[in-house]
Amino acid sequence: MATFERLKIVMIGSDEMLKYLVDRYAQHGGYEVITLQSALPYQQICDLHPLAVLFPSIQGLERSQTLVAELVNCEIPIIVCSSVADTARARELGADQCLAHPLTYEDFSLAMAATETRGATGGRV
Repeated sequence: MATFERLKIVMIGSDEMLKYLVDRYAQHGGYEVITLQSALPYQQICDLHPLAVLFPSIQGLERSQTLVAELVNCEIPIIVCSSVADTARARELGADQCLAHPLTYEDFSLAMAATETRGATGGRV
């Protein structure tokens, strides 16, 4: 009998309220969230085969520029939760997608669907 493995999302950061919300949305969507207080070496994240790496803030994305650059080698999409005003900056810093505050389940689901589609096409979103 085959076991079903849920798609993983790696969340890097310590925003407890956002973590709670993302966990609930992920559970409802059939995803597993692995939360890291700080980034692991990129190869360890790649070995997890996550659907995406999510940063809860633009500041976390800014602090993790070395990791973001290395994750390109694994073709793992980068998602950041930010204000609409920070979208352009987030893209400059390597985010493939931005989830605007306040985060809704619909926006989360659309981002995950787009990310899953990237897996089917073999590239970043």
